[in-house]
Amino acid sequence: MSIKLKIECCFFPNITSRVQNANAILILYNSSVMDLVKSIISDERVKVEMVNGFDPLPISSYDEQAFGFQVIKKTVQVMFPQLTVAPGVCVGNTDSRHYKDITRDIYRFAPTWFKPGDPQRFHGVNERISIKNYEEIVLFYFQLIQNNDIRKLPPPHSSQHEL
Repeated sequence: MSIKLKIECCFFPNITSRVQNANAILILYNSSVMDLVKSIISDERVKVEMVNGFDPLPISSYDEQAFGFQVIKKTVQVMFPQLTVAPGVCVGNTDSRHYKDITRDIYRFAPTWFKPGDPQRFHGVNERISIKNYEEIVLFYFQLIQNNDIRKLPPPHSSQHEL
């Protein structure tokens, strides 16, 4: 008995897909990220498309007339006088993007203390904060709400002086 094997055609997929999560630099818009990816791949045969994404939020005001920033600053200075307050960048993605259509400024702040080893636990195994820090957070937000109960900011402290 003989067996004949005839292969009519070889099948090699001509489509390959890859999904890549791109956590872009906070100042890049989706179109800039796409342009960067296309320039890195540099092959017209490769189709690059965005499945979903959103542009970075605008930078919130932090000058002496910025009500929200100044109230946060005052609350921090009262509760934690040993700290200096300065604007910064929130590198994580938060749900705050859902509020961008109802307010000009969005401040992402939590008075959380970190100990060695804590950053590795964010959103992972054994994520925690101390009971003392939890109490400080609750007191901070209570004080922040109280400090918001004003119609306008007090006049800013002048840092100009003659030397």
